[in-house]
Amino acid sequence: MCPMPDGGRDPDDRSPLDSADRSRDDGALAPDELDIEDEENVVSLDPGRYVIGTDERPNVPDGNASPDGSQSDDDAAESAPDEESADDGRGRQSTAPADSGAVKRRLEDDLDSASSRYGFHVTAKADDAISHQQMFSDDVGTVFDGLLRWYAQQLTTETAVEDVLGILLTESNVRVRYSPSCLQAILETYDLSPDDSIADFFEAVQDDRGMVFPPENVE
Repeated sequence: MCPMPDGGRDPDDRSPLDSADRSRDDGALAPDELDIEDEENVVSLDPGRYVIGTDERPNVPDGNASPDGSQSDDDAAESAPDEESADDGRGRQSTAPADSGAVKRRLEDDLDSASSRYGFHVTAKADDAISHQQMFSDDVGTVFDGLLRWYAQQLTTETAVEDVLGILLTESNVRVRYSPSCLQAILETYDLSPDDSIADFFEAVQDDRGMVFPPENVE
């Protein structure tokens, strides 16, 4: 995929500086064109330090600049609550995300505080959506079912969960071994017996548009 000019911005959103540059058909800029102090949407803080507004002249209060001269306009996002400011040793304040180790310890404490024998706390991303889920139970099967069903629902809500899981397992490298009782239950589901042919079994599965495996009547 080729990169879009202007970083993917809409042409109508370009600043006057962009329009001036484009008007020269990407030719070299003259020295006087590099002086941006006279632009209406530019505020000079110190020599070589400027604040450039996107649509209009920015409102820069006194003392709003950081010690290293970095400055954001009114549209700049504020630091997230879970970010911490730290001095980098050169008099500048930098932001750092929460320590991943601390996040892991917090999750471990949350799981450890649960009285149930089994559980999970998981975060999943599907396209642009991010979801969180946690579940606890003394039944390991219940927890496993909950995890699989929840994950399938994060991928799509337009396809049945059993169909999504069937597709995932078919396309994955995981191989699952079932007991002979599962096959016997399948035959009983379609009113078949060992005396019926493979063709009868295949026709029954086709009529049902697939086979749900293992069936509900497994003993």
